[in-house]
Amino acid sequence: MESIIIDAYNLMHKVSELQLLLKQSQDTCVDSVTAKLHGHFFGKGVKVVLVFDGFGKNKHEQNIDVKFSKTNTGPDYGNADALIKHLVEKSRNAKLVKVVSSDRDITFHAKECGARIQTAESFWGEVKDRRIERFEANREENEKPGLVTKNDYDFFIKEFKK
Repeated sequence: MESIIIDAYNLMHKVSELQLLLKQSQDTCVDSVTAKLHGHFFGKGVKVVLVFDGFGKNKHEQNIDVKFSKTNTGPDYGNADALIKHLVEKSRNAKLVKVVSSDRDITFHAKECGARIQTAESFWGEVKDRRIERFEANREENEKPGLVTKNDYDFFIKEFKK
């Protein structure tokens, strides 16, 4: 299974729409990013790990894990960079890991371990483009009638013959 490890604060500080959410509330921003990523990767056999600096409670929601570098239980990694590096190193197959960050130190380490890398901006651009495509497809689908009944058909024939 493919894993995507995201340097969460790096992503939130590099993407303008997420910067605005982060200024309002960290929890709102985390919930919004989690929901968007869940929708984007649902059913694709991809595990997403959002890694944060500081204290927090790790949580798991379907295909999304939220991990903090410091928790009340487990090891203290000090910061998100160290936790991301640890996750890449302990992966069974680094080729199935993608690290999303614009931090050179993290991306260099990930590459050295054999993982793929992607900048935060380019990653979010792909997520956003896919959301727009789905929105457009749904809008077009809703504009066209799905089924025309016999009565509707007869009505339209009469109207167009006038």
